[in-house]
Amino acid sequence: MPQRDRPRSNPTGQPGDDFRRIPGIGPALERRLHDAGILTYQDLADRTPEEIAAALANVTGVSAERIAGQDWIGQARQLAGPPPEASDPSQRYASFHVEFLLDPDLGVRRTKVHDHQTDTDDVWPGWDEDRLLMLLRDRVPAAAMQEPITAAADLQPTAPPAATLPSVLPPPVLRVEELIVVRDEQRGDLRRLDEPTSIRLTLRAEPSDTPHAATVDFTADIAARSKLGDNQRWPLGSTHGAIRGDEPLSVGLTGPPLRPGLYRLVATVAVYPADHPPEAEPFYRRDASGDLIQVANAPTQPAPDGDMTSSNSYQGES
Repeated sequence: MPQRDRPRSNPTGQPGDDFRRIPGIGPALERRLHDAGILTYQDLADRTPEEIAAALANVTGVSAERIAGQDWIGQARQLAGPPPEASDPSQRYASFHVEFLLDPDLGVRRTKVHDHQTDTDDVWPGWDEDRLLMLLRDRVPAAAMQEPITAAADLQPTAPPAATLPSVLPPPVLRVEELIVVRDEQRGDLRRLDEPTSIRLTLRAEPSDTPHAATVDFTADIAARSKLGDNQRWPLGSTHGAIRGDEPLSVGLTGPPLRPGLYRLVATVAVYPADHPPEAEPFYRRDASGDLIQVANAPTQPAPDGDMTSSNSYQGES
């Protein structure tokens, strides 16, 4: 945003903006504009070329056509900047500071939210989107309605009755409950070198105030992200379907074998209105992380107790 010049005194003793910053206006024209009561960039921007030309009558070479052609009004509007917001004593900011402690895989180990209104912290392990949104939904209306803090006793504001709280933030509409590697319907994170990658994804639609709460469509793109330093993503496949009510839906997907190494399952899930057209935009999207996958360097053999073992086992993170 352009910075306003400090008003300068003109021959009439009134402060005025520096119109000489506008190409086509020199000291003489600036004095005539100030004498005509056009003192600020906003004054100039609020007038038509004809009105400005009338204020500069009898000045040789100045016409409405010249003023329009040199765009005095547009340049004055740009120099004036946006109009100041109207002061409303009933408005105030509700400020929160959110911090995430990340591990080397960019997974969230701890979430910390500082509420500047109450000078309190909320801390919990991992990433919990539902908890974060619920905290903001609970705190924002209360922070907006409370009186200014004047004593320690005021640090715990009392929220108004729940029925009067507006829906400040949209509630979550999807929970990824499970993103795991399976073999014969059982969870197992160790894969053979030549074994296809079988995935189970379980989703649940949460109660929502949106018109699509009863049934929603979804698409899910699933990949394996390398944990060996390059963070390369290896696509495993996509799936889609519909989720009804708050009943969990599990879908299976079989992707190609992976190279030897350690991977993290990741998914991008998009939610659409039920029976949406192909060109529709999702109204909700989220990323999720799932199981680790260890792919052995050599084919594995079943152990007597049924567990998979490898001649070249890798001890990864749990």
